[in-house]
Amino acid sequence: MYRKTDTCIVTYALIGLNAAAFLVSEVMGGSQDQGVMLKLGASFTPFILDGQVWRLITSMFLHFGITHLTSNMIVLAALGENLEKMLGHARYLLLYFIGGLFGNVCSVIVDVASGSESVSAGASGAVFALLGAIAVLYLFRRDIFRIPVTRVIFGLVLALLPGFYTEGIDLAAHVGGLVAGAVLMLPMSRRI
Repeated sequence: MYRKTDTCIVTYALIGLNAAAFLVSEVMGGSQDQGVMLKLGASFTPFILDGQVWRLITSMFLHFGITHLTSNMIVLAALGENLEKMLGHARYLLLYFIGGLFGNVCSVIVDVASGSESVSAGASGAVFALLGAIAVLYLFRRDIFRIPVTRVIFGLVLALLPGFYTEGIDLAAHVGGLVAGAVLMLPMSRRI
């Protein structure tokens, strides 16, 4: 049984770190400037393959523009509070980071396979890990997680759909995060 908590300090700290990174990027010349974002640690496959693997983590805190930041932080707040209270701080943070990291690794793999060299950033892979965790809770722990199936399916489709037709969205990171979150939640869900 996991130690449940009534506080959401990890969720609020993650939102604070993302907001702080956004402010730094704006002060340095703008969050939509690829040069600024690369200086701050955005993901860029050629750099990562050259040994700058830390970008797989730093890019999780950078966002291209206020809309990108706001949408990810709203979803993080909405999903994160419930999951953090249910899992406890440490397991929730593990879910978030491993999901985001796996999403970024999937993005690099797709970039290598396709020959793409785009600069990417955002907490989307980690946020999608939370969505994957919620899907598993819905499937296997309806006793503690009650939500209509239509909402779960609608939420997943709505979250994934833009990645198929909108340029600049890193679908590989989204799907990678979703899968990682689901896989990580499988053993966790048995002990809630």
